[in-house]
Amino acid sequence: MEARCDRPAPARRGMAGIILTLVPLLGGASHRTTNFAVEAPTVEVARTIAEHAESYRASIARRWLGRELPPWSTPCLVRVHLTQGEAGGLTSFSFSRGRVSDQDMTVEGRLDRILASALPHEITHTIFAAYFGGPMPRWADEGASLLSEDLRERQRHDQITNDLLARGGELPLGRLFRMEEYPTSSSHLMGFYGQGYSVARFLIEMGGHQRFLKFVRDGSQSGWDAATRNHYRLADVRELDRAWRSWHKVVELPPARSDSVVVRAQSASEP
Repeated sequence: MEARCDRPAPARRGMAGIILTLVPLLGGASHRTTNFAVEAPTVEVARTIAEHAESYRASIARRWLGRELPPWSTPCLVRVHLTQGEAGGLTSFSFSRGRVSDQDMTVEGRLDRILASALPHEITHTIFAAYFGGPMPRWADEGASLLSEDLRERQRHDQITNDLLARGGELPLGRLFRMEEYPTSSSHLMGFYGQGYSVARFLIEMGGHQRFLKFVRDGSQSGWDAATRNHYRLADVRELDRAWRSWHKVVELPPARSDSVVVRAQSASEP
């Protein structure tokens, strides 16, 4: 089984990561750590990406799982393409017998933006893949991964959600939860990311990171209404939808509590 997770750069969106996998790294260098093998234009950049990737892998796993992951048997290949634009990324996975059997990552953009947004976003996908042992629902995978990005990106997605709700372009949560593919148009894609981020943030603030993962796992397996009742004590997804909309109307923007990998914050309601 294979899965792919995109983190589109704002200026390119959509299929940016797929295009990047075809671009050779002319005159590049590499650096390897325990869990990552990085290919980049220079040794310095490769080392910087690899060291940050290891740090993110440890801190993000502790936040979401309450523990660090054991070392991977095969390092994750990371291809780095430096540009003068915003950051984007793509991570592909293969799964076998409920485990990740292969994974590789591509990130692009300015180095500072890769380190602040694309890299922690893509590393979060690897943590989720290890937890679920298979594809995670798109809205949850992308929305929750956005929580690992810096304040600038989280504020941007708060504003995307504000605009989406103002024009009535949001999806009912019952439909959002069942989506298996990314929207095809750029405007719908960004709305999908923004709404997924907002819903994930709402659920995590209500019950913590580990409860969110259990909710997503159970919702995928046994139905979203039952998972909503079991984990958030709401009658069904429709009531959850109303609760999210009410929360979004009064929530402070920018986010009142940092959830980035730089400023580590732990929810008081973590199980």
